[in-house]
Amino acid sequence: MNYKKIPVLSLGLALLILGSYLSFYLPFTTVPFTLQVLFLFLISLFFSPMETFYIVFSYLILGGLGIPVFAGGRGGLNILFGATGGYLFGFLLGGITISLLKRYSEILALIFGIFVIYLLGSMWLSIAIKIPYTKAILTGVLPFIPYDLLKGIIALTIWNKLKTHIKSNS
Repeated sequence: MNYKKIPVLSLGLALLILGSYLSFYLPFTTVPFTLQVLFLFLISLFFSPMETFYIVFSYLILGGLGIPVFAGGRGGLNILFGATGGYLFGFLLGGITISLLKRYSEILALIFGIFVIYLLGSMWLSIAIKIPYTKAILTGVLPFIPYDLLKGIIALTIWNKLKTHIKSNS
């Protein structure tokens, strides 16, 4: 790993944490609405798969150690392995998925990445709070699809501007 990239990787981690603080709960679900997905999309588009792994894994480690980096300023193993833990681990696999697939199609990469997050999150939610999987889909996936599509559009717009700027400065 290029150690000169650590400050930039730290910025990615800081954005992911910031996204968790920009959160609120909908009355019918235990899953918070956050801006983490927007920042995860940007991180995954900007960084390599390994760098994306480092950023998200660091986030999970910090939160697991009790540092209040998860949604609502919470932290600890009870959150990491609680009802929304599948979404948190989904960020790791979803981010890597996006980063790996972006060279083929950035749009499809984001779609596959969010699918991974939804799949892991909803399965975990169903098991963690002992609800039918269909209810986990209804409360932990469907309400978030329009917002995550919007986050994807915003992320692609920002990324395309950044990508153009980065190429012109190279």
